[in-house]
Amino acid sequence: MMRKKAAIALLLAVLLLISPAGGGVFNNGAAAQSDIQIVVRGAVLALSAPAFIESGKTIVPLREIAEALDAEVGYDAGAEGKQTVTLTRADRMASITIGSAQMTANSKPVHLDAPARLLGGVTMVPLRALSEALGAVVAWDSVKRIVTIDDPAELPTIGSADKLREIMESAFALGINNAMDGVAKTEVAATADSSEAAAPTSSAPSNEADYSNTNVQVEGVDEADWAKTDGHFIYQLSGSRVLITDIADPAKPKLVAKLEYAQKNSFYPQELYVDDKQLVVIGQRHVSLPYDAPASGGDQTVSSEGSADIAASSDAKRGIGMPFPSRTMVKTFIYELNAAGQPKLVRETEQEGSYISSRKIASALYIVTNKYNYTYAIYEKGDSGGDKASTDLARSFEPVYSDSAASKEMMSLPLDKIRYFPESPDTSMLLVGALDLDASEQPLQVSGYLGSGQTIYASEKHLYVAIPKYVATGDTYRQETQIHKFRLDQGRVVYIGAGLVPGAILNQFSMDEHDGFFRIAVTKGDMWASGEASSTNNLYVLDEKLSTIDKLEGLAPGERIYSVRFMGSRAYMVTFRNVDPLFAIDLRNPAKPAVLGQLKIPGYSDYLHPYDENHIIGFGKETIELPSKGMSTDETMAFYQGMKIALFDVSDVSHPKEKFKEVIGDRGTHSALLYDHKALLFSKDKGLLAFPVEVMEIKNKEKLDSNNIPAYGEFAYQGAYVYHVDLQKGFTLRGKITHLTADDLAKSGQYGFDYTKSVRRILYAGNTLYTLSEHMLKANDLSSLKERGALKYPAQPL
Repeated sequence: MMRKKAAIALLLAVLLLISPAGGGVFNNGAAAQSDIQIVVRGAVLALSAPAFIESGKTIVPLREIAEALDAEVGYDAGAEGKQTVTLTRADRMASITIGSAQMTANSKPVHLDAPARLLGGVTMVPLRALSEALGAVVAWDSVKRIVTIDDPAELPTIGSADKLREIMESAFALGINNAMDGVAKTEVAATADSSEAAAPTSSAPSNEADYSNTNVQVEGVDEADWAKTDGHFIYQLSGSRVLITDIADPAKPKLVAKLEYAQKNSFYPQELYVDDKQLVVIGQRHVSLPYDAPASGGDQTVSSEGSADIAASSDAKRGIGMPFPSRTMVKTFIYELNAAGQPKLVRETEQEGSYISSRKIASALYIVTNKYNYTYAIYEKGDSGGDKASTDLARSFEPVYSDSAASKEMMSLPLDKIRYFPESPDTSMLLVGALDLDASEQPLQVSGYLGSGQTIYASEKHLYVAIPKYVATGDTYRQETQIHKFRLDQGRVVYIGAGLVPGAILNQFSMDEHDGFFRIAVTKGDMWASGEASSTNNLYVLDEKLSTIDKLEGLAPGERIYSVRFMGSRAYMVTFRNVDPLFAIDLRNPAKPAVLGQLKIPGYSDYLHPYDENHIIGFGKETIELPSKGMSTDETMAFYQGMKIALFDVSDVSHPKEKFKEVIGDRGTHSALLYDHKALLFSKDKGLLAFPVEVMEIKNKEKLDSNNIPAYGEFAYQGAYVYHVDLQKGFTLRGKITHLTADDLAKSGQYGFDYTKSVRRILYAGNTLYTLSEHMLKANDLSSLKERGALKYPAQPL
């Protein structure tokens, strides 16, 4: 400690001799903000110079922060008079050059909105960037004007087989009744084909290159997709293959590479990422294990192939109703791409569990899986002996993973490294794998948490995991949503903490992060119940520590949320039962959310997409309202009809308007866009809107009886609908593109057709629009939509 203080003192003495950049005194703005408090590990930090805020970042003296974080400090005068300060804490290091807007954190460049500088002879540094680079957790209370710095929160570890058995038994007891959902899942009429799609928290990122990107939820946070393009090639899935097509000449697209996985360890690709140098393919494989074998290797090496042989005595030993143990693995193939589009396999990783989702932020890849745990082992304690049963339970529980960059062997995550969410009713395990695609020397890091999460949301800095939780209230249960927060830290994850709100979320788009605040929209109660049990829709605002600071409750009683769109300081929420209220919510003051206005119209929106800051496009279903038979004469029910797209004008936010609308097909018409936001192609600059649609049409509408439940249509078309959209004319259908021939349509039934020819994605590159199915690729002129070329893919091997 004395040596560290001496180093800091020497550093400051040297800096005092340097002429301060920008003047020798603090400006009035900085002095006016001297009421900011810095609290480190619960103690108020005394500062030699007042903290102030610049560009939204808190600037503080280096010396006190270095000492408070127990960081070693180094100084390098450098060339050209540039002074660089380096701080080291455990296995983390950060270097800042005075006057520079860039910091190096653990060998990675980090942009600083507010650079380090000298003021009044004091070295001032951006607090959050520096502290987080050194592994600390920072939170800002804007009301009290307090910055808190703490070590990462630690969930309890399992540690031992006995503790594991205790936790599993408790979770199993809590989960007995959790099949009862706190929010009704049984729905009729208009809600029967409801999707889980909702609004992205930002529009697709601007693209300097002239090709389309995946429609992602958060700008800067890439999401894996079924198909992507880099402008030169199209990469897509087709059954158990990945196909790479050269589109340099749209009139003659050619297949240049084909990755076959059918016979490769039973692997089935699900999604992929592409950047200017790499292709990442993510998928699953399943391995059956003998009943006697552990599902992981404990201290021993586990075969990456697993065991497909089932012992002859397994059935008898397992007993009636006991499942065969198996292992589900999520495997990632990482390829290096050359100029000819040829992939070279350079790395493979694998982690146990079923695939939930993934995110790619710059070169950091995060994969989230859920490992199912067989609970029957907890009942074998008396049959096979306590010690053996506990050991078997532990070995079957420990998840396995591998990374070819580190070793060919499969490794297991031991119990003393696995943490658990207290009072979770779920016996499954959440696994978060993190790796830096540009750093092969940094192996895959896997974190395990007992008490899985089914829904995730990711910003550029944080991962939020939502877990449903049920609380007994008399003879019934109410649902709550527990949120766990992790920091995404350049290929690592750091646990931050947890929060809790009443009610259930719809999906990942019910969550959002903005200016340090976390916003979440939930439905509480049952939309089909009456009285206190009936549903309401609510929005909660949480601070950086996930404590609720305010809420907006009681929206649309008796309905449920169908979609949410967070848009900076506003939120747009669609609820539905018989009509579609679109609520505009003011979030400018996080401590006082308020309804600005609402619009009630027939139909509902499953997905909301921003056109611009004052207009939103809704995708959902048109509905009609009819008397409800068997109920009171005043009761009505809404029945969904064709697919509806609508352009909402929120320029006057207190009076939203449906400016334009378009209805496609009749009852039964559907689009993947209603449950998968990545199926949308949108470019405001090009006036381009396109998505896949499966159209159902009623052949003879004159014979319909208005007193009966509306009839379903018959299959009529599948393909891409391409629109021009603007604020003057709304939606103008420019054309349709299908992969079905006239013969295919003639052979189709009332509800079915050759699904391998379903258009699943629409992309553009340059002046060409591409439609993709598992069967083929079509290239059409972007302006005229005339076909320019096509490529039929080779048949999938059996």
